[in-house]
Amino acid sequence: MNVAYLIGDPRGKNSGKRGVVTDAKDAEKRVTRKTILLVEDDDSHAELISRAFEDVGSLWEVQHVLDLDAAFAWLEKRSDSPALVIADYLLPDGTGLDLTRGAMSPEEVSFPLIIITGVGSEQLAVHAIKSGALDYVVKNPEELRELPWRAERAIREWKILTRRKRLEDELEIYMRELERVTQELGDSVLLLGTYAERFDEVGREYLVSIQKATERTVTLTEDLLMLTRVGRRFHELETVDLNELLEEIVGDLGALIEVRGGEILAGALPVISTQRVWIKELFINLIENGLKLSLTARPRVTIETQELAGDYLFSVLSNGSSSVKDEKDLSGMFTAPKHLFPYDYEGTNLRLSLCKKILDKLGGKIWTENGDEVSSAVYFSLPKK
Repeated sequence: MNVAYLIGDPRGKNSGKRGVVTDAKDAEKRVTRKTILLVEDDDSHAELISRAFEDVGSLWEVQHVLDLDAAFAWLEKRSDSPALVIADYLLPDGTGLDLTRGAMSPEEVSFPLIIITGVGSEQLAVHAIKSGALDYVVKNPEELRELPWRAERAIREWKILTRRKRLEDELEIYMRELERVTQELGDSVLLLGTYAERFDEVGREYLVSIQKATERTVTLTEDLLMLTRVGRRFHELETVDLNELLEEIVGDLGALIEVRGGEILAGALPVISTQRVWIKELFINLIENGLKLSLTARPRVTIETQELAGDYLFSVLSNGSSSVKDEKDLSGMFTAPKHLFPYDYEGTNLRLSLCKKILDKLGGKIWTENGDEVSSAVYFSLPKK
């Protein structure tokens, strides 16, 4: 079954009437209409949904199919995607989420998707959103009346998300080029260093300055690459033993710890369900900050945690003089600096901005407090899953 309900007339005629599209003239009218693919095996529910769009007098064309096979066949025959797909969750040959083909976010689907169901479930709603749907609607009279408005909202959100994805893809290309050029710069400086004996004292001083600037530029580029990628698709949740993760991080930072003569101390840390790659990046940034900002000969970073009712509260304490002296400084610590220069990198803003972005994705919070003259601390919370 494949029926097209034409809802609304651009010239104000035949308003409220429905008919089957059969000729070229009707096809031309569809250009001004938004096409909805409705995947619903219950004809009575399909009729109610079509009337909901008809009642608002908007220009919609509702194409109704009964199952997934018909939906995929309809999509394959079209040269463009529909403005919106509304699909029942339970269908004779699968679920409406099968239309996303395994997507994990709405921008990975080639059309905005709303899932509808006869029985509301918070767990199912969360599953639908995580699987690429933009909205989840229960088939009761009140929510069906709101469906045209929610359809408009879903279309707007999907356009924003897909546009952002295109911009992120373009940014990824530029960042890869920046990474390549930075690597070439580093290689050139290493090659130049082989001629250091031919320079006079002033030339060697210049070479040392160039080498230091290049090292900071390489580090900055790596962090910018990570910062741009945090907003992208997260990995699936997995069980992470933070004690084992910390041992891994200490190994990764072994060279820095040895050079600074530092140490990392931690109490018993919990086992949590999270995205491992980002929680590791979070701890690495906070520990590196503590080691680099400490003004003592032997920097020490101490990590502690408390288990609260619905969250884990972590503190990362570093010895040495605090880099934050007043509340004005605190307000901007979690915002990336507007102007980035290699010699600004040793500040905290870029790394803490990355930490905030990670915690925003994980549903946590991060803040800092003024320390005394011998310490500073960063706190963050993570919700229990």
